[in-house]
Amino acid sequence: MDSVIIEFLKEYGYWGMGILAFLSGSVVPITSEVLLVFFLGIGMNAIGVTLAATIGNTLGGITCYMMGYLTSKQRVQSFFKIPDRRMKRADLMIQKYGYWTAGISFVPVIGEVLLLALGVLRVNRFKVFAVMALGKFVRYMFVTASYTGFANYFGS
Repeated sequence: MDSVIIEFLKEYGYWGMGILAFLSGSVVPITSEVLLVFFLGIGMNAIGVTLAATIGNTLGGITCYMMGYLTSKQRVQSFFKIPDRRMKRADLMIQKYGYWTAGISFVPVIGEVLLLALGVLRVNRFKVFAVMALGKFVRYMFVTASYTGFANYFGS
């Protein structure tokens, strides 16, 4: 069974990493960092996997933002079962740091809540998307560099 899964993931390569990272960046509970290490472990190119994960995860984050943007806070909270205290914390953080909050949207569970709240509060989407992409790229770059060795990743 393991070999079937590995062959399936090898066949889909970068697209597979991107799709799984997209799902992880949306509201689907998948750990994309583990998948990234797996793809590296089966011999895929470190830069390619990092970029595929970043693009996919950022698109998933944009989906979260847009879900918040297109609806109300009450609907977001009731549909995703977000407690008032968690949403209030997200609101306070966004009021204090604005679109920079998107930089930590890679944090599991909290990241999705922050992106939904950023959308609900109609924070400038272009700034949110840019900061979110940067944060996700830095996170994946760190995971990749940790796996491959920093010297190998940066060409030293």
